[in-house]
Amino acid sequence: MAAEAEEEEEEEEAEAAVTAEEAAAATVGVVVAAANNFLVKPNLYCRDFYKTSSSSPKLGRTENLSIKMTRHSRGKIMRKNAKRVVSTIKTIPRELSSDIMARVAANSLTDITNVKLSCKILNEIAEDSYVYQNVSLKKFRVVQWKSLSKEETAFLNKCSEFGNPEFLYRKGVVDYFSRNELDSAYECLRKAASQGHVGALYVICIIFLFSNDQFKQRGITILSEMKKSRAFRRKSKHCRRNLIEILREIWVKNSRIINHRPICCPKKDLHAKKKGWSEEDDNMTCDSCICDTELSFIFGVLPRVDYSC
Repeated sequence: MAAEAEEEEEEEEAEAAVTAEEAAAATVGVVVAAANNFLVKPNLYCRDFYKTSSSSPKLGRTENLSIKMTRHSRGKIMRKNAKRVVSTIKTIPRELSSDIMARVAANSLTDITNVKLSCKILNEIAEDSYVYQNVSLKKFRVVQWKSLSKEETAFLNKCSEFGNPEFLYRKGVVDYFSRNELDSAYECLRKAASQGHVGALYVICIIFLFSNDQFKQRGITILSEMKKSRAFRRKSKHCRRNLIEILREIWVKNSRIINHRPICCPKKDLHAKKKGWSEEDDNMTCDSCICDTELSFIFGVLPRVDYSC
């Protein structure tokens, strides 16, 4: 009965989370659509004006005057509409506006750029540190093979300055696996994990598994709890895929990673044979075996080591 009650509570919490996400997504969609209309409509009007003036033959004084009046009236209407939108935005609390901008930024860098271009007030709100902490970095590769523009460089510098968790996560992975800078890597990953970045916590566990016995046991405990939890089980698989993608993109030069293949459970093969566990079995009960399984996926993308030398 207790287990059924817990499952019902989890389902209710999941439904509530979905409802909240749908409401937030709807709000974000309204803001993005408004920003896009704000940017597109003036261009359409200007294009119509140019077509009228270029395609029409020589007009008389009356016709030219009517066109000018039409341009003036349309511009006046657009300015009035802009003032109405700005006055409406001012009525929204700043904290709520920042939260909406952060959701837009987390969804798409292009959308937040369009929102910033739509009006001065939204541009000011979009420059808030909270927005840069949540902005999406999907547009940017972990390793930049091409030189970035000044705007892109300034954008990434602000993400670093305001502690964007995805930026910190990427830097931590590169610092540890490629640059062998353990202190810097752990500090970046710790900050990202403290902001709720599950991938950063996953990488910290992997780093612990490559460490000595004290930290290794901490890594086993945390990672096994993540794999056993229904809430984090899928997330941990996603974190693994993200880490593997980054490791395939960067040059792994950390000698400890290359020359060391830690074993968490010396009886893993015996346990697997006795219990009938597979590589992706979610029913493993041995914490060390769970960690060995995760490490086997990481080993698959690391540089090969010739132990015969």
